[in-house]
Amino acid sequence: MEDAAALVAGSDGSVWLPSEDYLTGSNIAELMRRMGVETYDSLLETAAAEPGRFWDVSLDQLGIAFERPSKEFADLADGKEWPRFFPGARFNFAAECMRSPEFGKGGAELALIWEDEAGNSKQFSYDALADETRRFAAGLVGLGIERGDRVGLLLPNIPEAVFAFLAVGYIGAVAVPLYSGFGPEAASSRLQDAGAKALVCADGFLRRGKPVMLTATAESLMEQVPTLESLVLVDVLGSPPPSCQHVRWKDVIAQNDGTIAPVDTAALDPCIIMYTSGTTGKPKGAVHVHAGFPLRVAQDAAYHFDFRQGDRLFWMSDMGWMVGPYSIISPLMLKGALVLYDGAPDQPDYGRLRAISGRHGVTHFGTSPSAIRAFAANEDAALAPAADQLRVLITAGEIIDFDAFEWYYKRFGQGRLPIINYTGGTEVSGAILSNSVMRPIRPGGFNSIGIGMSAGIVDPSGNRVKGVPGELAIFEPFVGMTMGFWRTPERYIESYWSKVPGIWMHGDLAIEDEDGHFTLLGRCDDVMKIAGKRIGPSEIEAIVADGKDIIEAVAFGVPDALSGEAIVIMLVVNPASQEGAEARAAKIVTERLGKAFRPKALAVVPRLPKTRNGKVVRRLARAAWLGEAPGNVDGLEDPGVFEELKAISAARQAQ
Repeated sequence: MEDAAALVAGSDGSVWLPSEDYLTGSNIAELMRRMGVETYDSLLETAAAEPGRFWDVSLDQLGIAFERPSKEFADLADGKEWPRFFPGARFNFAAECMRSPEFGKGGAELALIWEDEAGNSKQFSYDALADETRRFAAGLVGLGIERGDRVGLLLPNIPEAVFAFLAVGYIGAVAVPLYSGFGPEAASSRLQDAGAKALVCADGFLRRGKPVMLTATAESLMEQVPTLESLVLVDVLGSPPPSCQHVRWKDVIAQNDGTIAPVDTAALDPCIIMYTSGTTGKPKGAVHVHAGFPLRVAQDAAYHFDFRQGDRLFWMSDMGWMVGPYSIISPLMLKGALVLYDGAPDQPDYGRLRAISGRHGVTHFGTSPSAIRAFAANEDAALAPAADQLRVLITAGEIIDFDAFEWYYKRFGQGRLPIINYTGGTEVSGAILSNSVMRPIRPGGFNSIGIGMSAGIVDPSGNRVKGVPGELAIFEPFVGMTMGFWRTPERYIESYWSKVPGIWMHGDLAIEDEDGHFTLLGRCDDVMKIAGKRIGPSEIEAIVADGKDIIEAVAFGVPDALSGEAIVIMLVVNPASQEGAEARAAKIVTERLGKAFRPKALAVVPRLPKTRNGKVVRRLARAAWLGEAPGNVDGLEDPGVFEELKAISAARQAQ
């Protein structure tokens, strides 16, 4: 039976209304009581105005304690760009993740549930997770890894990825997560930049029943990266070992006990370098510290997702992307469990992720808009399994269109679960904008800024604006912000602080309504200006792609002698609907947006350029159409797609 409150559409267009359980029983409701505020608006204002008190109250509520507390919240002596949060405090995030829950069965409570494509499954309690992690931590110390050393992690979604990530932090070293689909060149550039001393790598993994081998990649990396001294190989496929010197994970575990103590790390000690691909040049290594990213993601999960003790999070991604570390740290810090899947989302069909959710009692399910559209296009399979314990649905990674949101809410969530639309980035750890379970939720947008954030929409001069497009900006330093880019501090300043002095300019175009509701329009660089009229590509794509006849679309602007800029759209079309697809799409855009926005050209393509986590890379579609060099393609699921699109684009323009 659907919750009647959730079916009542608000006058503001909302589709979900908070129930009494959320209004009085959620984590955020408890925070409001502890902060002494009566309204959610007051909480946002107080948290931004008094961040030190907000964090003290929050950490106490969540049961997260420093080994030695700080005497002050923040030291801003070096300016807003370089804050030092919790100076003097001692905190080891991995030790906090491994700490046994203080409820139920204590250390026997589940911490990790894993399943692979073939259906094999394992479960680990907090005690078992801590033992495996400490054994491997001791093994890393035995290999000569010391505090501050960087350790590369090239691993699929296997339990060892969790143990290794935590073990690195446990001994005070710095994890460098790598996308499991990287080839030698992409992985090498990151490991060389980080100066990695060791690499933990799987011998391979299965995707759609076929082996993907990594041993050759490991061999190449040991040759190409001069700082690498040790290779630890995790047996997944049981493939022939590499010819280079290495040790096996199973031997490291067997040869060490679980008695090693955590390194006494400072709150400001680095623990992760997360690389993100820039549009040009080498990838950027965002540096995060023990009392930064880990605290922020735990807090966001508690308040924005209402993740509670004993809950279970399943947010499929790759360990090399931000969601990987996020999904390890947040449930373990909050004493819930992580559900991990190593496999393709459509094996044996698109019901697999929902089946995993039902089988393992998932309460919080996260995915991307691209995945949601794929589920919707395969609805019968996607909805066949039961997943009755789901309580919260999360979407992030790209802009979600109205149709995808509506399907996710009405069909996947059965019209009763809150959809937490969530946006931030690798450099900010958590949310700049999010939905909150304390407010009505509308399709596609965000009903709140991140709790504790001072953020809004500004014009090019940095003035707050409402009702018109502007750039998403952050006005004050915040816990979780990157401590700069590894070895390139000037690039960090140029990326975020150079447009308007004293304001973090995030690069996203958005609108804030008078009632505090936000809508993302796309990246500022993606916005088109057609004969003086501005329009975001996501608006066009949402109109064109219905997920059935036209499965996906990417829109971008190209130079035009008459209008200054003109619209080009690439379409991925259902094979049964190929004929006349371009004309139909052009007609839809013209009818819905007006003649001024009639596309200059359209092209049917077999696929779009996407990252491994499903995000469409518009700049590469545009570069392919214009015949330009692609720039950095390391993060693509398949770098070969660029040349494919380039050839199609040239042929289409020659017609």
